[in-house]
Amino acid sequence: MMNIANLLSLSRLLLAPLILVFFSRKNLFGVIVVWTLAALTDFLDGRMARKLGEISELGKILDPVADKMTLCFSFISLMIWYDLPLWLGAIYITKEIFQLIGGLFFLKTRQKVIPSNYWGKASTFIFFVGLFLYCLNPQIGVVVLSVGLILSLIAFYTYSRKMLRKNEA
Repeated sequence: MMNIANLLSLSRLLLAPLILVFFSRKNLFGVIVVWTLAALTDFLDGRMARKLGEISELGKILDPVADKMTLCFSFISLMIWYDLPLWLGAIYITKEIFQLIGGLFFLKTRQKVIPSNYWGKASTFIFFVGLFLYCLNPQIGVVVLSVGLILSLIAFYTYSRKMLRKNEA
C-alpha cells in the first residue's frame, strides 16, 4: 500500500541516482542538497509511519533499500571521483550485496521482512555524517566512515543471527 511514509521512501530512492550525476559534475552543492533531502525524508518517513499507524511491509523494504542505494551511489562516486579508499567502499558494497541476498531469501522463504535495528540505523546515520565530512576533510571522513563500517558489520551480524534463528524455528 502506498501511503505518505512509503512515498517519502520512494522519493529518496528516486533521488539516489542524482548523487552520481552531481558527483560526476563535481557539483558538491547538488550532492549536499540530495543528501539533505535524503536525510529529511528518512527522518520523516519513519515518523509519519509511526504517527499515522501506517507501518507496512512495503515500507520495511523501501526505507532500507532507499538508504542503501543512497549510500552505495555515494560510496561509488567518492571512490571514482574523490579518491575514497577502495577497501572502504568495497567492503561496504559487498556487505550490502550479501545482506540483500539474505534478506530476499528470508522474504521468499518466510514471507517476512526483518526490520532494521539499532546498529543498522546508527551505521546509516554515521555513514551520512562521514560522507559529508569526507567532502570537507578526507582524513576525518575516512575515520568516521570506518566507524560506520564497523557498526554496519555489527548490524549485518545481528541480522544474520536473527535470520538463522528464525529459519531454524
